[in-house]
Amino acid sequence: MSATIEVQPSGKVLIKCFNPATGEPLRELEGHSSEAVDQTLERLRSAAASYNYSPVRERVKLVRRFRKALVANLDGLIESICSETGKKRPEALLEVFAAFEVMRYQANIAPRTLRSRYRSSGILIHKRGYVAFRPHGVAAIISPWNYPFVLVVSPLVEALLAGNTVAVKPSEFTSLTGLLVKQVFDEATGRPELFELAVGAADVGQQLVTSPLIDVVCFTGSTRVGQIIAQVCAKTLKPLILELGGKDAMIILEDANLKRAAKSAVWGGFTQAGQVCMAVERVYVMASVYDEFLQLLREETRKLTTGNKPEDAIGPITVDFQYDKVQAHINDAKAKGAVVETFGEPDGQHMPPTLLTDVDHTMTVMTDETFGPELAVMPVESEEEAIRKANDSLYGLSTYIFASNERRGRRMARRLSSGMVVINDVIIQYGLASLPFGGFRFSGLGKVHGKEGLLGFSQQQSVVGTRFPMPMELWWFDLAHKTYGLLRKFMKWWYR
Repeated sequence: MSATIEVQPSGKVLIKCFNPATGEPLRELEGHSSEAVDQTLERLRSAAASYNYSPVRERVKLVRRFRKALVANLDGLIESICSETGKKRPEALLEVFAAFEVMRYQANIAPRTLRSRYRSSGILIHKRGYVAFRPHGVAAIISPWNYPFVLVVSPLVEALLAGNTVAVKPSEFTSLTGLLVKQVFDEATGRPELFELAVGAADVGQQLVTSPLIDVVCFTGSTRVGQIIAQVCAKTLKPLILELGGKDAMIILEDANLKRAAKSAVWGGFTQAGQVCMAVERVYVMASVYDEFLQLLREETRKLTTGNKPEDAIGPITVDFQYDKVQAHINDAKAKGAVVETFGEPDGQHMPPTLLTDVDHTMTVMTDETFGPELAVMPVESEEEAIRKANDSLYGLSTYIFASNERRGRRMARRLSSGMVVINDVIIQYGLASLPFGGFRFSGLGKVHGKEGLLGFSQQQSVVGTRFPMPMELWWFDLAHKTYGLLRKFMKWWYR
């Protein structure tokens, strides 16, 4: 477990942080009280009164100073991520890389993405209209424990670039990285009033979501919690962005490069012990190559070791309740007839990689998000069956297709109920900062990254002006009866 929550008799919330890989205590934090959260939001609201109207280029300068300071603190960031989550250093480095790339790209495109844009006036040639992009005001970002850096920093900079002040609630299990981000931001920008942390458990997140001082909510986490937040926001029509769970499928066609597909499946399923929303969890393989692929998959999985040594490939499950969930999914599959192959022995929070075969869609391991180091593999007879099986899910985050002909993969992508499709690779979509990131159905609402990420933290405002003034409009009371016949004839000619 990476943290424990203790409510003291005085009502104070004490968060005790641990390294989940070793059990070593890291630090004790005091969670924010309800009064402290309210004071934080009042400060952000006050700062928003001027920051909301700041020039976009000034916001870009602020984000670039922030990024440069984070780069200077790279080693400290990696150490913080590893100690809180148990990640391996290469995994932590990739997390920081993804955040830096989003920061670079979004700062580059913000001026042109958020500038006002004139639109055609159509037949009303004496009018002119444009669309302006305005910040919501104060944004709340609620981030999860599996990516404590990138899932704070990426939405944070998008919200700031759009002109919002920001309250961030990091996961109570990984708050220390959030504190480090805040420290670097304050020192680099000298604008601590623009970004505040609200540290605590679920009650702090609930207070942010329900507060009238919050104008837009961005939540990354489980579908169950996302549904609760959506219901709360619906009462006041508060805008929200939800980046939720996935049950991502991989489809392997008969002409695929099977060696690459096997290596991709192993990395896509077991990196960060499978605690990735985009992780491969279900693999559908054409029956004609199923046995060959499965043999390659076993060979690649045998190479992996789980533990605390630097050379070990897989780290621990970060939180103990997630360990229990993964084990429950595996046990359910085994009870229903699945063949379970485990490559190693459990040790504390370390769970060895597991392959499951002879699976079907009655098993939770094929229908519910597992979020752990397991891969379930099923043969299919046709491309049609593979698509149908991949779409047989409440989720719709990512799907991975392996085929020698990329055009065939693109054709299949049009039929997949998935917000993101990757051909001949896995989990790379987060690294392409220009592409919107988000899923369909139970995988969420709205997008981050790309211009869509900036626009998600903005409101669109239509403004109409006049090119040349007229004494009165043709449809006003004084002229309406006189121009009726002429306008009627014009409409029949113009719109026929």
